[in-house]
Amino acid sequence: METITVMSFNMKRDLFPFGSHTWHKRAAQVADLIRQVAPDILGTQELTEGPLGDMERLLPQYRWVGEGRGGGRKGEYTAIFFRQDKFRLMSQQTFWLSPTPDRPSRDWTTPFPRVCTWCELQPVDSPEKPVRVYNTHLDHISYFARVRGLREILRHISTRYQQAPGPVLLMGDFNATPTSQTLRRWIAADLEQSAGLMRDSYWSILQRGDEVGRSYHGFTGKTRGKPIDYIFTSRDLTLRQVELRREGNEGQFPSDHYPVVARVEL
Repeated sequence: METITVMSFNMKRDLFPFGSHTWHKRAAQVADLIRQVAPDILGTQELTEGPLGDMERLLPQYRWVGEGRGGGRKGEYTAIFFRQDKFRLMSQQTFWLSPTPDRPSRDWTTPFPRVCTWCELQPVDSPEKPVRVYNTHLDHISYFARVRGLREILRHISTRYQQAPGPVLLMGDFNATPTSQTLRRWIAADLEQSAGLMRDSYWSILQRGDEVGRSYHGFTGKTRGKPIDYIFTSRDLTLRQVELRREGNEGQFPSDHYPVVARVEL
């Protein structure tokens, strides 16, 4: 069995050229953390074209796929990075979480377009076990858009799984806690109908009565609370470990989110 490390990381978009948390002051710290974790697959949120170029330069061992939410290179990406020495890219696509998923568009209840990027990766050492990876960033305002977005993603996952069963990873910033109405409704109304195709990696922790802690901290370093960033795994995968990485350097953090890291067995 091959074990891979998967990471989901909202890296905080580059909004302003000033302040203590600007991208150019954090880029090297972000790259250092990624090198420490050494993920085989990395789902990112909020990066735009410039910071993606920085990641290419700082992390040349990775290749990435994705499209801006405004279409082409415009706006934020939900880019997926993967180790070039461990995987071969078989296919990839970005779709919109809207009534017209095949073109740049938005749900009518959201101020911005929201997207999901997916790709199919073939492990070099076990080419008979390709893995499909989905990465998204759900809306921060509209509950209805979050539920509809998750429903569209699960529809895409389920359709392809029925055609060709195989390991699936779903990760991203869901902007909703495990006990939120968003997650409870999605799990009850959609995941259960899919016969438990996808499983929350936090489930075993929560079942034991333990706390995961917050994944969004706003550059404060706080830990008490609940996560909004996730990694879901399909029933084809065995989850070995999941954790939030909370490294900081003298009070300076690489992002306003802690990355989620899971180790799974193909």
